[in-house]
Amino acid sequence: MQRAVALQRGPTKKAEMVKQVCDYIRENSTGRITLKSLGASFGVSPFHLQRIFTEVMGMSPREYLEEFRVSRLREHLSKGEPVVRALRGTGYSAQSWLYEDSKRRLGMTPATYRRGGQGAAIAYATGTSSLGRLLVATTDHGVCAVKAGRNDEELVRALKAEFPNAKMEKAARAKRYLDALNKHLSGQEVRFPLDVRGTDFQLRVWTALRGIPLGETRSYHEVAEMVGRPKAVRAVANACASNPVPLIIPCHRVIRKDGSLGGYGLGIYRKRALLSRESAMAPGKETDNS
Repeated sequence: MQRAVALQRGPTKKAEMVKQVCDYIRENSTGRITLKSLGASFGVSPFHLQRIFTEVMGMSPREYLEEFRVSRLREHLSKGEPVVRALRGTGYSAQSWLYEDSKRRLGMTPATYRRGGQGAAIAYATGTSSLGRLLVATTDHGVCAVKAGRNDEELVRALKAEFPNAKMEKAARAKRYLDALNKHLSGQEVRFPLDVRGTDFQLRVWTALRGIPLGETRSYHEVAEMVGRPKAVRAVANACASNPVPLIIPCHRVIRKDGSLGGYGLGIYRKRALLSRESAMAPGKETDNS
């Protein structure tokens, strides 16, 4: 059925059209969606729809569909749904995806992801920091989670919710990463091995964030330009919000274009404190001793 969309000029009309296209993609994500079929559904040329969608969203309709499907696949797998059923339920028909794309997009095989990290050994440590109570968790490959909260029980509960079936233990090997993180917060340069999972776009954003120097900030738009997707401002904000290791991947250094802070998963007061502290610690910062 064709959906009537008034393609009037102006950002408001464009945004409304794209919102309708996004709704349509989500509602029909398990079926076959092509640019041609989208154009037919909305009564516009595929070329025009692609141009407007990319202008507003910073990604093509096809890329949006893929990001949505991967997100849904994560949800199905995390609930323990059988892998093949989860794939079919999110629109993936070829099981070759299991071997070709799964680890790159999920960070682990769908079977492992479905089991909530079952088979993975995660060591964690909690402790006091200048930002309150922190938890650092690590696998054999590197740090996989950083969390901040009011107390240890809250922190461990959040970690178990993220990896419900992993084997967890409080261990000294994680304590050294917690100590290293505190050194990092004091301005010392520390290198952390990471074991994080994300989509291709998220990984590109997280890599770009690690390149923002101490004491400096970038806007979401500037980060979008850094990853070669200048229109993908919303997607950059979502990638920052999905960052599993804040403080190590410094998403707190990303602010709004108007200079306001924007959001932060560890609390906006922590973001403000981090930026203020880092500004004072930045190389070349002169201290007034008069």
